[in-house]
Amino acid sequence: MACRVEPLLSISGNRPASFAYRLVGLMGLFLVGLALPLDLASQEKPKPEKVPVIFDCDIGTDIDDTFALALAVLSPELDLRGVTTVSGDTKARALMCCRLLTAADRREVPVAVGEAEKPPQPLRGWQGQYAHHPAVIFKRTAQPIKESAVDFMYSKLKAEPGKITLVAVGPLSNIAQLLTEHPDCKPWIKRLVIMGGSVRVGYNNQPPISAEFNIRADAKAAQTVFASGVPLTVAPLDATTMLKLDPARLERIFGAHSMLTQQVQCLWQLWDQKAAPIMFDPVAVTLAFNESFCKLEDLHLEVDDKGYTREGKGKPNARVATGIDKDKYLQWFAERFAAHGPAALPKEPGNRSTPVAQGGFPNRVHAFEDYTTDIEKRWWMTGKLETANVPAGSKRACRGVLTQDFDGKSGDIKTMYNSVIFNPVPGPPMGKQPRLTFKYWLKGTDTLRVQIYSLSNGYHRYLSLTKLPQEKWASATVDMSAVRRPDGSGGPLSENERIDDIQFYVDPRAELLIDDMVLYDAAPPEEKRPFPRSIQFTGWFDSGKQGKEWPGTYDIAQKQGAFWHAAKSVNIPDLGGSAIRLNLRGERPLGEAAHLFFRYQLTGADTLRVALVNRTAKESQVVELKSLTRDKWAEVTVDFADAKPKKPQPGDRVDELHFLLPAGAELLLDDVLLYEPGTK
Repeated sequence: MACRVEPLLSISGNRPASFAYRLVGLMGLFLVGLALPLDLASQEKPKPEKVPVIFDCDIGTDIDDTFALALAVLSPELDLRGVTTVSGDTKARALMCCRLLTAADRREVPVAVGEAEKPPQPLRGWQGQYAHHPAVIFKRTAQPIKESAVDFMYSKLKAEPGKITLVAVGPLSNIAQLLTEHPDCKPWIKRLVIMGGSVRVGYNNQPPISAEFNIRADAKAAQTVFASGVPLTVAPLDATTMLKLDPARLERIFGAHSMLTQQVQCLWQLWDQKAAPIMFDPVAVTLAFNESFCKLEDLHLEVDDKGYTREGKGKPNARVATGIDKDKYLQWFAERFAAHGPAALPKEPGNRSTPVAQGGFPNRVHAFEDYTTDIEKRWWMTGKLETANVPAGSKRACRGVLTQDFDGKSGDIKTMYNSVIFNPVPGPPMGKQPRLTFKYWLKGTDTLRVQIYSLSNGYHRYLSLTKLPQEKWASATVDMSAVRRPDGSGGPLSENERIDDIQFYVDPRAELLIDDMVLYDAAPPEEKRPFPRSIQFTGWFDSGKQGKEWPGTYDIAQKQGAFWHAAKSVNIPDLGGSAIRLNLRGERPLGEAAHLFFRYQLTGADTLRVALVNRTAKESQVVELKSLTRDKWAEVTVDFADAKPKKPQPGDRVDELHFLLPAGAELLLDDVLLYEPGTK
């Protein structure tokens, strides 16, 4: 019997495929189908290219520039190629950017100083402190590059034509200068994103009754930019003025406690405004990579001579954000900051100490600060004035703000602290028993670190206090000979050692206020006089220069003082002959009673007259001293209750002390202390 075998495969186009053929085909397709997703999954999706940007800003005026720069730093969609500064003190603004970028571990980003000084816009609040910091001064941070802002932008654009987006959130002075001096760069700019102008909506979401600041500040520059033909994207007030960061979102942002968010929080504290910050400038940064929050229209914009931005007729020259989803944007914005990390929080300080007794009338007062006047304001290195929460009897105190540790050698500079720091220029030398007394108010911590810098040795030492009371004003005195370096080394603060920077630090999540600090050499055991209730002036002549730190009319007697140097009388014709005129560097308000302590060496007489003087009011209160010690160092306390023509009244202001001598007499003067006496 013959058997017919049908081929498994048929290659005939007309003959239907057999079951076996179809089965094999289906199995092949099934296997290919299984393999295909595995192959695709093993291949990474190409990441979208980052947008290269140069950020031009006037950081240090309104706080939105700081938020905008931080957004540019933390946004993975952007490649921050550089930062330039504009308006007023552009060098200080550049230093602020350098410090922020360094703290955020982005010190490789170049910062260029703008040449355009107009408008002469000042830094606002206390933000200048951010640039006047040891990290910046001693070049622990990045420093501005040598190229000017315009030259820097031009070189970057030339190297990558058509690639870089410029984001300008201040007056357009730098951009206009770039386009005017280098018109060939116009086609190299991929896009110019601007925060500026108001088209249909002005400030506070009202009709534009005043021109927007960035455009108004340099209207001519804005006219140049808007007429340049460069592709423009504009974030005017129409899409920005309603973006107020409420307290809850601010708390969410600052709660990240990253080094970057702490820089933003620090500058927000120093901005010192009670109003909710408005995120004008961050919208421009956002539009450089994400337009989804805004309604955008193609418009023809013109700028008039007063800085008003108007819709004009003609071909559109700008893509304009005429609206924004406020809640959606602010939520996205806050969450982007809140997700930034890691948190940078300090460890508990060591070298625990306990307060000591304040003691009686000090042997010597080296430095003091009670924030009553602005005379030493330039030496308030960290902190801002507080007038609401102050100790009894005081009108002003200092509220701590965030800073890095001033100790750049052995301190932890990878975190921040709330801090008050005062620099007692010109760096007094210490006595045998250095003490520091102060008033403090704490919330959120019971631990306070007290630190001091040694000019003599070039390092910092500290001690820490724990279990302190919170949410009430209290006083403490510490023995500064107990301070040590973080590793326990450094030895005690010793006699003749010159110091600088009295520093108070707490956890960055806590609050700190400081008032009435006095650095002094402790009273000997036999001293019966009480510690001064308040101090108006202290004068010693061991360091610093006559005429600068110690203004007045006298000579410095080198190494002839009771301690080291002294002031020496000279002939002052308008004071009637031999005298010392000691200028107090400003008007000092007196307390309930005015006492003057000083050490002296008097030759050729046993009398002298001492006067409290106000030059502006042309008033003086004079006391005559008799039966003084001659030819050797002695000390005396003057009570101006006996002054003529009348005793000074509380609140009277004085700006000079006069020491008036009889004919032929000479005086050496040291350790001058004008104060209100304390009570036992």
